[in-house]
Amino acid sequence: MSLFFCRVDLTDLIPLRYEVEIKEILDGDTLVVKKGSYTWKVRLSKIDAPELGQAFLSGGDAGKKSTECLRRTLKKHHLILEIEHFDMYRRILGDMGELTLDLVESGCAPLYPYSRFKSRKEKGVFLRALKKARHLRKGLWAHGGFRRPNLWRKTSKRSAVRR
Repeated sequence: MSLFFCRVDLTDLIPLRYEVEIKEILDGDTLVVKKGSYTWKVRLSKIDAPELGQAFLSGGDAGKKSTECLRRTLKKHHLILEIEHFDMYRRILGDMGELTLDLVESGCAPLYPYSRFKSRKEKGVFLRALKKARHLRKGLWAHGGFRRPNLWRKTSKRSAVRR
């Protein structure tokens, strides 16, 4: 007989919700929020926005454009953070209402390739929103393409080490 141990976060069972205020926008998918005397770094789930300094293939800063887009989109949302889980760097992964879906629909950020969705239906909604934004050339897609942020991070780290 073998024993299996599994790690269960409380957030896997019951999503935690907190009303927060935005303290700082770090980039197109990362925020610093404040709840009372606590300050948390939050990575928006399901998206992977271009990094600051990452260029479009045609030129221009894709990361800066994505950050501006997040700033505009945040004004439309009630700031209730729903903590979904934690990533490998112990950052909070979460969403604020349907902020991540709005960012994908408006072309502010592509989907993270390894996203976890609650259901196949939710995944379909996000994929259709991404496809529509790309087809209509909204947000970032209006400025031409850019490398997937996770691939850009790998190559930019290697080139920084070589210097």
